[in-house]
Amino acid sequence: MTATASAANQPQASALSANRSFVLRGILLAVVVGAFMSLGNVNIGAIGQGLGYALAGVTVFMTFRVLGFVDLTVDGAFPIGGAACAILIVNGHSPEYAMLMGFIAGALTGMATALIDIIFKIEGLLASIIVITAAYTVTLHVMEGKSNIPLLGQETLISRYSKAFRTWLVEQFGDQMRRQSTNLLEIILFGFIVFIVLAILYWFLRSEIGLAIRATGKNPQMVRATGLNHNLMIIIGLMSANGLAGVAGSLVVQQFGFADVSLGFGLIVRGLAAVIIGEVLLRPRSVGQLLIAAVTGMLVFDISRAWIFSALDLPTTDIQFVSALVVLAALGAPRLYDRWKTYKQRLGG
Repeated sequence: MTATASAANQPQASALSANRSFVLRGILLAVVVGAFMSLGNVNIGAIGQGLGYALAGVTVFMTFRVLGFVDLTVDGAFPIGGAACAILIVNGHSPEYAMLMGFIAGALTGMATALIDIIFKIEGLLASIIVITAAYTVTLHVMEGKSNIPLLGQETLISRYSKAFRTWLVEQFGDQMRRQSTNLLEIILFGFIVFIVLAILYWFLRSEIGLAIRATGKNPQMVRATGLNHNLMIIIGLMSANGLAGVAGSLVVQQFGFADVSLGFGLIVRGLAAVIIGEVLLRPRSVGQLLIAAVTGMLVFDISRAWIFSALDLPTTDIQFVSALVVLAALGAPRLYDRWKTYKQRLGG
């Protein structure tokens, strides 16, 4: 009886230990990143920008890790979602409604990739390339033929609360906080939105449909054998994932104050880097931890890039080059570490 009870408690104890380790790594990472930001004089705006792009990292996690689908559609869903949000705001709609339409626009982009893959039996990589090629023209049409739509003077999530929040901040903490009021507001608003989305996604991935989508990525043969519609799971998975990219695009256009047709250029690489950074630094085990790791990875990416700019005093024209270096470090460091461990084992043997 005692041995049976002990064996039954082992998985629970293991899960508790894994959760404790995850939390401790998160706290340590927050302290280290905070120290780097302080020493490198990095503006807290990097946190807000990371939160704006965070859901794009979750998109990449959903497609690559959950569905096991090589998908580049995020590069098209992101600007389409942002464009839909911007044009609706300019035409007098509320930011909340515009963001919902941004989600739907991104989801439809994901559905297009899924249907091309299913109907024409074209591999996911090529199917998504076809979609993002067409997405450029679709984005232009959504933006009524313009390559750029400014949001100056329009009511966005940020502008709606900006004046009141700035006044409150100055009254409570002094005039020195005036310059950081917009950055702090972005962190609060975007952090709240990301938290709500992650909570909904966590619930969804643990539902019956969510479990079927996860099983589709792990073992599609088993899914077919159980009578589930494998193709439907791919469609739902890609739609939900790229819908999040559309929401991220909606947040970023409100943060930047404009929508641009080329806003999502290279986002897939940034998303992959975010997923890998989060997994390497936090070593997540559960679905909830993996979602948090994807968001954390995007935050670390943006803060690292801002730190490099601040430390080296680089011009803004070098932003793509610096981004490439951060991505290279994120993708290459784990492989170099594995090779170094293998080399040490050989020497020891």
